[in-house]
Amino acid sequence: MYTDIIRFLEERRLKEALAQLYALTVETECWNLQSETETLQTTYNYMLQYASQGTDDPERNHLYNRIRRRAYELADEADFLNRSQKGNGYFSEKFRKARQYPPHTFYEIELSLESYTEDLGLMQLQYTDAEVLERKQKELFLRHEKTTDELFDKIWLGLHWTEEEQNEANALLNSLLVPVNDLAIMVSAVTLSLFRLFDAAKFKFLTNAYRARKENIISQRALIGILLVTYYQESRIALYPELLAELSLMGESALCREQANTIQILLLLSRETEKIDKKMREEIIPQMIKKTQRLKPDLKITDIEDPEDKNPEWDKDIDEINRKIQELGELQMEGADTYMGTFAQLKNYPFFRQASHWFYPFDKQVPEIAEIFTPDKENTKSFINILLDSPVFCNSDKYSFCLALSSIPSSQRSMLTSEIGEQNEALRENMDKLATEKENNDKANVISRQYIHDLYRFYKLWPFRNEQHDLFKDRLDLWNCNALKPLFHQTEQLKQIADHLFAKDYFSEASELYAALSETLQTDAGIRQKLGFSLQKLKKYPEAVRVYEQADILTPDHAWTLKHLGQCFKHMHEYERALECFYRAENIQPDNLNLLLQIGQCLATLRNYGKALTYFFKVEYLEKAPANAQRAIGWCYFMTGKYEDALKFYEKLLHTAEAQTSDWLNTGHIYMASNNIPKATECYREVQKHCQTHDDFLKLYLADKEALIERGVQEDMIYLVPDLL
Repeated sequence: MYTDIIRFLEERRLKEALAQLYALTVETECWNLQSETETLQTTYNYMLQYASQGTDDPERNHLYNRIRRRAYELADEADFLNRSQKGNGYFSEKFRKARQYPPHTFYEIELSLESYTEDLGLMQLQYTDAEVLERKQKELFLRHEKTTDELFDKIWLGLHWTEEEQNEANALLNSLLVPVNDLAIMVSAVTLSLFRLFDAAKFKFLTNAYRARKENIISQRALIGILLVTYYQESRIALYPELLAELSLMGESALCREQANTIQILLLLSRETEKIDKKMREEIIPQMIKKTQRLKPDLKITDIEDPEDKNPEWDKDIDEINRKIQELGELQMEGADTYMGTFAQLKNYPFFRQASHWFYPFDKQVPEIAEIFTPDKENTKSFINILLDSPVFCNSDKYSFCLALSSIPSSQRSMLTSEIGEQNEALRENMDKLATEKENNDKANVISRQYIHDLYRFYKLWPFRNEQHDLFKDRLDLWNCNALKPLFHQTEQLKQIADHLFAKDYFSEASELYAALSETLQTDAGIRQKLGFSLQKLKKYPEAVRVYEQADILTPDHAWTLKHLGQCFKHMHEYERALECFYRAENIQPDNLNLLLQIGQCLATLRNYGKALTYFFKVEYLEKAPANAQRAIGWCYFMTGKYEDALKFYEKLLHTAEAQTSDWLNTGHIYMASNNIPKATECYREVQKHCQTHDDFLKLYLADKEALIERGVQEDMIYLVPDLL
């Protein structure tokens, strides 16, 4: 029924929509919804009556849009009520409990939160006994946590705000006495609420939070909420011209556009998280274990003096591990989430069952971890304090670390909470680096990165995550959202996003953006080169050719453009046109060995074997690892009937570590053309060993059928040989 109502409203069949809406509100058993729907129907009937009489009403369009918009709101709320009241799971149970035991008002919650900081300060003056003070503080921390959780749930589980609730919520937001962390949690609750049920008042709350509060921990959470909610609720926001005007106004701020662009890149980087986790699990960690096992267990690295005692493979392993770790380090510098896999197993503590706790900014006064940081145990220069002050980890992971720490014996914990000794210079040096990073902790981009990582963990690891749509399974291409165009459709921003997508091999999306940019930056050859390359990677060769040719006009005789243009022609089997491009590139880079191979391949395909061989021999002479050139030379000799010369090259390849399946196959072809069937079948058996199935072998073998016939092999013989294997 709800789907039909929305369809009728979209099609502007308002009378049918209101009739269905009334039936839906009856199901909710909510008298207020039924009453308001009846009032809406009555108002619309009066409008129809005046319209039927031909009465001129200048306010008609405004009233019609107001009725339609309110119908959307009532339909959304009725559907939300039905699903929440009748559903199963964490959210529905909490919703029903909240209806049974209504929470405090925003005003009452504000008073409670405002008193927290004052009470904490007075308590330290009031109680001189350390144990009593610790007990009283713990009671206060628990009371504060309970109030904060109530605030989160009140918003997350709530329906549309009344005017009174809206005013009280904004008063709470503007309070200078409420702890900033509590307001940050409130902003997160509003964002999550808007995903489930759109409310213009709550959206305005987010825009107010971004505009009015200067603390990055509030403003950046608000901006991320605005961007994501607009992306998912664009159809609802389009009904409110004042909200679109607000977004347009935000787009006039260069700072806001810059921050939005940073958030977009960070959201795109979240796509890399699973790849990073997989790389850690399947490549880096197994290779580190493998490397450790190769070392003698009783041998220290510093004891290895004789070069003969070292396995030369160790250096390769270590270099490979270092390369991959460096890759991860570079990704981390970009803002990628490199710690998701590390902390995923530490999200099973009871603390993380409560939804609000996934959005707590890190605070040492949270009751579950406060014991670790009591004044007599805390040392500002300890390993744990410096680590937790670093912006490297997101809030959720810091809580995971502390919860894990609280479960180990105090004697072991003291090593982490005591000051780092002067004797441990290396550790102090690393910790000093982390300490200096604390200065960056409040920067907008750091706050945004940490918050997006917190969101990612909530949607991927929360025990009840299956009850909600996982945002991070979506493309999150905010630049494609029409309502967000004021924030993203600046040329420089789109170029940054396109370059990021291009660097991460998202060629489909990159090509869309580069295509749009090429219309704006009509004299930029670099944009066309990247667009052409993206299209080439997508195997859209004719389109890539067109773009490369435009780049060639803008920057003539650019070797990179010419080589890639030639490759596209090769894929299109237009070898003569490919040669034209490669020859032009050769004039610029006469010793480019890959280019010489490309020319030789085109010449060989056009059966100009003599000229092709001159190129292949040049590559073999200049190349340090000439295996590919030798294969090409062997094939040219085969196709020109010089079987003995061809065999020399293939036999040479077969006796190296670089031997490939194709080398055995082509050697078999030479013996077959020479009518040496026993030798041919011997080679083909080697090929078959490398194929998973006989069908795979046949596909590989018969791909060269035309070449074998050209060399005089009878067609029936070609089909007989596989049966001899």
